[in-house]
Amino acid sequence: MNTKQYRIKDIAKMAGVSAGTVDRVLHHRGEVSQQSREKVEAVLERIDYRPNLHVSSIGVKRTVSIVVVLPSLSAGGYWEQIERGIRHALYEFSNIRLKVKYFYYDQFDLFSCREVYNKALAIRCDAMLVGPTFTDETMQFVARLEALGTPYVFVDSMIANTDPLAFFGPDSHMMGRMQARLLCESMDRSRDVVVLRARRVGDESSVQSIVRRNSFLAYMRETYPDMRVIDGVYDASSAERSRAAFDELFAAHPAIGGIAVFNSRAYVISDYLRRRSLRDIRLVGYGMIERNLANLREGYISYLLAERPDKQGYLAVRSILEYVLFGKRGEQLNYTPVDILIRENADYYLREWA
Repeated sequence: MNTKQYRIKDIAKMAGVSAGTVDRVLHHRGEVSQQSREKVEAVLERIDYRPNLHVSSIGVKRTVSIVVVLPSLSAGGYWEQIERGIRHALYEFSNIRLKVKYFYYDQFDLFSCREVYNKALAIRCDAMLVGPTFTDETMQFVARLEALGTPYVFVDSMIANTDPLAFFGPDSHMMGRMQARLLCESMDRSRDVVVLRARRVGDESSVQSIVRRNSFLAYMRETYPDMRVIDGVYDASSAERSRAAFDELFAAHPAIGGIAVFNSRAYVISDYLRRRSLRDIRLVGYGMIERNLANLREGYISYLLAERPDKQGYLAVRSILEYVLFGKRGEQLNYTPVDILIRENADYYLREWA
């Protein structure tokens, strides 16, 4: 990636045109001949030009309207961290006139998602930032956005067979395989593995969890074909029903030695392990949320994979502003870094919540 900062006069010199011509191309204003525009655009593409939003947006009179659609937030939770990144970007680029409206849906209820998508479609905007959970509903939603000519950006999950302006989030295939390796290499491989999923209203699982689970199972088949894998379910809306389901699971399968959770709610099962003082079971989950970190520190979670949610939100807003204001379209798939958290480095992340 080219990190050099190019000035308008640098681009003008490279394209063989005036600085005024470059300015008009960058800001989509005034008349520019087709030949000059092509020269400037060729240079911009060659140098992978990224406008400085703090400087380039000075003098821009228009207001940029963004609709944000996310799963409901919980204090310190994964989606709250994504919104924190969004708000950080809005603050950092406050020199730009912005109008932002938020919609939230229950990520464990397909019908809630469908209702909120319909509400969001009623709002006219320059772009939408979407945190998708359900595949079919999201595909129908973005098809309507495309018909309206509204660009959209995904965070957390990429939906296959869609065409977002950009996606910012982890590589789910890689994470599922990483999770399987961490779990299997840390447990007694003569014991059983549980793959745990949340029970959802109207659908079996989220798109992110499905991809991670499939990649996890593929790694198991390829690398440890003799290990037994058991399906487990918990109820995201009821701790009491989850505990009852876990009691039945462990009674039926006393040889459980490892558990994989494919979303940020590893604390649901790790709280159970702590109550039952089950310290010989390895658990690998996702998300550096406060409850997960506390259980990691106490040893009831073995590893957490952290997907940098705040970075996803920040980069998504920046990509929208660059596109809406300057027509800058970057890479479509932008995989964010993943941290591996263990008991020994949990304190560093816990201090983030102090």
